[in-house]
Amino acid sequence: MVKINIMVKTNIMKKINVVKKILIFTLIGIAFFGCNSNNDDVLNDSDYAEYMIENSIDTEINFMAEEIYTTNETQEPALKLKLITSKIFPCINYRLTTTEFINGNELIVRFEQIIEPILCLTELGPATSYIELPENINKITFLNGRVIDKYFIEINQQKISLTLIENNFTTSLYNKTFRIPENSFAYVCGTNTNNTNIYTDFSEIIEQNPDFIEFDFDGEGRIPYPETTNGNYANHPSKYYKYTSSLEFNKLANIMNEYSSENIEENSGVSISTISWNNLKFCSWLEN
Repeated sequence: MVKINIMVKTNIMKKINVVKKILIFTLIGIAFFGCNSNNDDVLNDSDYAEYMIENSIDTEINFMAEEIYTTNETQEPALKLKLITSKIFPCINYRLTTTEFINGNELIVRFEQIIEPILCLTELGPATSYIELPENINKITFLNGRVIDKYFIEINQQKISLTLIENNFTTSLYNKTFRIPENSFAYVCGTNTNNTNIYTDFSEIIEQNPDFIEFDFDGEGRIPYPETTNGNYANHPSKYYKYTSSLEFNKLANIMNEYSSENIEENSGVSISTISWNNLKFCSWLEN
């Protein structure tokens, strides 16, 4: 009776060990083929085969949504996607070339090559490019050779928001970017350490006009206006205003001229500027 029990127990243990081995090999197989399957999705996504080419670029890419002005003239901002190589080149004017496709609500960006400039601007820098960013898309796909990166994108009047699906060679610098509000402007002021009152004094002059209403960019996101000055001894935080009358905003030109001539000495380390949503700028160091 004892021998029988021992034999039964031995058989049970053998079966348990066999089951364990089967389970271990099964898990290894799932992990192995699972990894290969994901890699195949990156390298052989049939949905994008018609857009793929053999050419690829040997650098990672940073990108961001940005509203820019195409000239120095007064104009409404244009929504673009800025592409920036992580690789630094010996000239700052290397150019990144791409081809773009629209498939329904998806923007497909294919990277093709990096162009060396004929005339080198000798400052070091990345290769860059701006491409159109349509407002009706909800997905961006980047192609580099046979490698694919994907992001969801939401664009509305207040903000551009990006959500990662998968990435191998791209990085979103800002997942949320505020839009430039219509009929708004930024007050940007830097001073020296001994005349910081100018920052407060001129903002009070702005706020005496009831047409100018101060506002903040609420929540998370990159602010599209300068957030401070740069290079002054005291770089004050910018203030943001909305207005209903462009005539009232235009009057700031003469107001700034008068204030600057009466209160800002030459080489005193003070700079005041107002920058409007449509690229109209008034500066204390210029005759506006």
